[in-house]
Amino acid sequence: MRDDFLIAKPGMLDPRFKETVIFMLYHNQEGAAGLVVNKPIKTISISQLFAASNLVPPKKIETKEVTLYWGGPVEPEHIFFIHSSDYKSKDFISSNKDFTITRSAEVLFDIASDKGPENYLILSGIAVWSPGQLDYEMGQNSWDKKTNNFIPLFDNVNDMWSRIINSQEI
Repeated sequence: MRDDFLIAKPGMLDPRFKETVIFMLYHNQEGAAGLVVNKPIKTISISQLFAASNLVPPKKIETKEVTLYWGGPVEPEHIFFIHSSDYKSKDFISSNKDFTITRSAEVLFDIASDKGPENYLILSGIAVWSPGQLDYEMGQNSWDKKTNNFIPLFDNVNDMWSRIINSQEI
């Protein structure tokens, strides 16, 4: 699996996607889907995230804050996890040597029990395009597709978009 990113160009007209970096899950004749990885929504306690997800937390839960990211406008009730490869998910959407993408709630339970991955993103929703839609938007100069070889996915705070959009090496 290559690390293909969709980068919103500076002239992006859709305000939801202004300065976004999207990790692409697929882009083919059936459409496209990806996860926005650089748009934090809020920081909440892990117990609040369990409650919002209608999950019963483990008996011994760590008191910690987690950042919830906006993964995209479609199905915001669905939670996705991107985590570092030091932690192994049994049920995953995609995986490579550096990270894994999953929807498995087991990751949240392990984070709450302090047995989870060293690095992780918790994302609400997903970005989805119908067949041909993303190709059309790319033709309208809204997006640029880049392959990332060295920007760490978990080091994404404020300047991930500007680092990628201005980089010649990616």
